[in-house]
Amino acid sequence: MKSLKITIVFLLAFVSIQGSAQAELSNIQTLACETILCLSSAVQPSECNPALNYFYGIKGDKISDTLDLRRAFLNKCPDSSAQGMPGLINAIVNYSSPFCTLESLNNNLVEVRILVKYGRNKYHVKTIKVVDPELPAACRNYYNALINHEYTAYSQLSYIGTDLGTRREDDDGDEFYGIYADSKSEQNEIAAALSDNHWEWTD
Repeated sequence: MKSLKITIVFLLAFVSIQGSAQAELSNIQTLACETILCLSSAVQPSECNPALNYFYGIKGDKISDTLDLRRAFLNKCPDSSAQGMPGLINAIVNYSSPFCTLESLNNNLVEVRILVKYGRNKYHVKTIKVVDPELPAACRNYYNALINHEYTAYSQLSYIGTDLGTRREDDDGDEFYGIYADSKSEQNEIAAALSDNHWEWTD
């Protein structure tokens, strides 16, 4: 249903333009419409790259300037003032980030130390890097804003994998997750299982 709404909105925009004296969208209008369409979906094919690179390349001297410039750019898309569209544009401008894509989140790694005790206060430690199970606050805001909007097509973002427990900090101030194993064999099994941890879209 959401995907259908998106399609209808943009078809109406293109039809209204074709019926006017301006038979074709200008390049900037096309980029603006493509940016809105691409950021309205969790799935962004490579065809979205030119528009998204242009959008994220718009930067002002201050954060507020950047947001104003990006909003002005998206408003160049025909029908940007249609019902529901201003709210969608504001959500995109205020919350969208290239660092919150599925690819970026699955490359956001955290250290895990798997420990096997073999003496008093002595441990065999196996250190690995796995996908961080904690969604950055900015990305939480991003998905909450876009998932709940009537003109977006986002599924639920879920972390798939083994629970890492509580994040800890060592004496040097470095953050990590610590997991205890009963043997080196179990240590290796845990490491193998954690290698499958990832974020994905679920219904």
